[in-house]
Amino acid sequence: MKQVLILSGKGGTGKTTVAGAFARLAAPCVTADCDVDAADLHIILAPEPVSRNNYFGGKKASIAPDKCVSCGRCLELCRFDAVEAAPFRIKETACEGCGVCVWNCPAKAIDFREVLSGTWAVSPCRFGTFAGARLEPAEENSGKLVALLKTEAVKAAEAAGVKYLILDGSPGIGCPVLASLGGVDAVVVVAEPTVSGRHDFLRLAELLKAQKIRGFLLVNKWDLNGEETARLEAAAAQYGFSLLGRVPFDAAVVKVLIARKTLGEEGGGEAAAAVELAWNKLSLELEA
Repeated sequence: MKQVLILSGKGGTGKTTVAGAFARLAAPCVTADCDVDAADLHIILAPEPVSRNNYFGGKKASIAPDKCVSCGRCLELCRFDAVEAAPFRIKETACEGCGVCVWNCPAKAIDFREVLSGTWAVSPCRFGTFAGARLEPAEENSGKLVALLKTEAVKAAEAAGVKYLILDGSPGIGCPVLASLGGVDAVVVVAEPTVSGRHDFLRLAELLKAQKIRGFLLVNKWDLNGEETARLEAAAAQYGFSLLGRVPFDAAVVKVLIARKTLGEEGGGEAAAAVELAWNKLSLELEA
């Protein structure tokens, strides 16, 4: 089973659109949306409704008024301005769950409880199996949720005996991306031909170089700036990236996404054809 992770330097480059198209082209496969902070791959893959599993990714502190002796130690130690005095209480939205106040309270008056941080599920979809998750509003620890979701996706792929696990990663180079990198066979970076797009790509390229992970470049809307496309491809070559292809600007893509379909699912188009060529090249590279 081969793991293919699709990344981008920022949101809005077409990463999820490409991931959805790859899921269709690789079917039957397992697809996982590892962009848990802004999950949207389920919109076009339409997985079947199933019961969701709770994810407890952190803790919150709270003061028990009947135990508190108003010593002020928690107020003194908290570095997140989460403690209020008179009477002493902890603002839940400001608490980072570090536990310092809990460990240093002389009266043992602070509770430290797990909080519901999100949900996740593995369910059937029209291209095989879909693993998806989402964080609750304002919750953090997305890296831990991605690690959990990816573990479940790998289990599902092994149980189903599929050839590919397609992973739609988070934009950028933060914790969710790092959590999604483990065990992947290839990373496809979707980038746009702009100065900022090249800058974002270079950050990802440095990360993949440090992790010694094989990278591929797919340039989206390349024909909007041919000169910058050439610079982007030259930069990718310096980092040992293989060029998967160039996807032209195609207004039909918007209509496909509005219909909640994957690219190329209902008819052709220049962008759909380019992405299919990119998948064919990638699958041949992975099988070599």
